[in-house]
Amino acid sequence: MTSNTPIYPNNNFSSYGYEPSLIMAAIFLSLFAISASCHLYQSIKRRSLLFMLCMVVGCAIELIGWGGRVWSRYAPDAKGYMMQMYGTIQLPNRRSHSQIYAALYALLALVIATVAPNQSPLSSKMFKIVFITADVFALVLQGAGGGIAATATSESLSHAGSHLMLAGIVFQLVVMLVFFAYTAWFYSRARKEFYLAGKRVIWLFFGVGLSSFMIIVRGAYRTAELAGGFKGTLARNQYTFLLDAIPVTIATFAINVWHPCMNLPMETELAGLPKVNSEIALKQEGADVDARTL
Repeated sequence: MTSNTPIYPNNNFSSYGYEPSLIMAAIFLSLFAISASCHLYQSIKRRSLLFMLCMVVGCAIELIGWGGRVWSRYAPDAKGYMMQMYGTIQLPNRRSHSQIYAALYALLALVIATVAPNQSPLSSKMFKIVFITADVFALVLQGAGGGIAATATSESLSHAGSHLMLAGIVFQLVVMLVFFAYTAWFYSRARKEFYLAGKRVIWLFFGVGLSSFMIIVRGAYRTAELAGGFKGTLARNQYTFLLDAIPVTIATFAINVWHPCMNLPMETELAGLPKVNSEIALKQEGADVDARTL
């Protein structure tokens, strides 16, 4: 047996319930590598806000997770399974303390601050504090549960880890649903300001909405999966795992396509807040003048 030949001892894939597909892993490793490279390039080329780098880290941790699935085919121990557990389940929560979820929260906070701060009950700063703090709490629950489940030596410990992860994912899903609802509500209140800000800002907002919706789909799948436990039908089916992989992929590429640096009319983000508010004010003032002259 060569070093490149998968090792298939009895129960080698008992944690998965199937043999992890190399083709599937290669596809998503490639996609997340492309998205991460694009986010890194966009962040450097456009002098992006530092929070956008958490998209790079988020994709990198997905790469770690999918790398773990490849490792599981060639390693006879559970380290590959632990690696994919931490990578694919804990993905959207951390760059220092945040990743993709936090990037979306910070991105909407930026839009609020630059387009229509007077239309949001929460200030940009408070918005980030509330949602990112809630997300960190969800991360703690998922991380603790994932660690217990991945290293469990008994069925009871595995169930305990599964339930703790489920609590974290359910809480995170609720937070994202509240975020999505707040996003839609904010847009309904600030439609005039968005119109005055221009199509690029509206497309950016669409990207945030699409990415958020995909994360909600992923959260719903993870909730149903963990509700059935690691021995359940969803957890033991490789193809339903695509309900995690595909939404997260779309979420990351949505921000690539509608990147804030390309869709917010700003001279520089690192120098302070964009000048969208002043542009909107000038347009509004011009519209009011035109209305008074009619």
